[in-house]
Amino acid sequence: MTTTAPGRASTGIAGLDEMLKGGFIPGRPYLVRGTVGSGKTTLGVQFLQQGVKQGERALLVSIDEPPSEVRENVRSLGWDVGKIRILDVHPSSKAYSKKVSLVEVAAQRAVGSLRDAKADVKTEAMKQVQPDLSAQTLQLMLRQEFNETRYSRIVIDSLTSLKELAGAEEDIENSVNSLLRFLSESNITALIISDLPDPTELDIETFLCRGEIRLHKMMISNKIERSITVEKFRGSAHDTIPRPMQISATGMVVESKKKLSTTHLKTLQAFPPMPSR
Repeated sequence: MTTTAPGRASTGIAGLDEMLKGGFIPGRPYLVRGTVGSGKTTLGVQFLQQGVKQGERALLVSIDEPPSEVRENVRSLGWDVGKIRILDVHPSSKAYSKKVSLVEVAAQRAVGSLRDAKADVKTEAMKQVQPDLSAQTLQLMLRQEFNETRYSRIVIDSLTSLKELAGAEEDIENSVNSLLRFLSESNITALIISDLPDPTELDIETFLCRGEIRLHKMMISNKIERSITVEKFRGSAHDTIPRPMQISATGMVVESKKKLSTTHLKTLQAFPPMPSR
């Protein structure tokens, strides 16, 4: 059961809603960061599923994994993901050409139901293609999609891969800035999934996103321990204490009333703090 406050967008995770004092402020972009296997995609799909339960339209932009793999990964959780729409821009899904225009790239978007996603049959030639996918081309795809369908929730998985795929000629900082402004102006609650940043640098998304949820996964006393922190949440009070988190048989669970063990907290604090601006 979620604990959403009026005027907030529930995350679909009761404990996280409590940490956010009722959920996300709608219509804003937020970062979800963590290491590999920390639960970033699980949180994202759970957020979209909650929107679908409430009668909202939800879109998953798949960059890191083919839709069929995402579907199989969440099937074991017993979720009905049939109404979640997916924009498949996985690098091996299409043979993008460096010579095509942005308009032609946008026209190649493939939107369908996550439930109906099937494994693609890829030729060796397609696997060798380096797609022309960037924040700029993704923004154009989304603009075209939003002109046809009104969404209230979107997850982009992941910004890390999107930046790595960008051509050398692209101004990454300005392109990401433009994409995030576009999402805000579209009045869509967006979760931008990303790897942990370099602790010595401050990337543009850290500065521009209205909040950041960070997922932690670490080995403590020969056991994997998970926790979650709200690094920032503009325009709202929020819980600043790290809380225990697990990925159960039915999804992510955040224990918002519990504190981490002393050993877990000390291990978490051993990580260098992120820079501020």
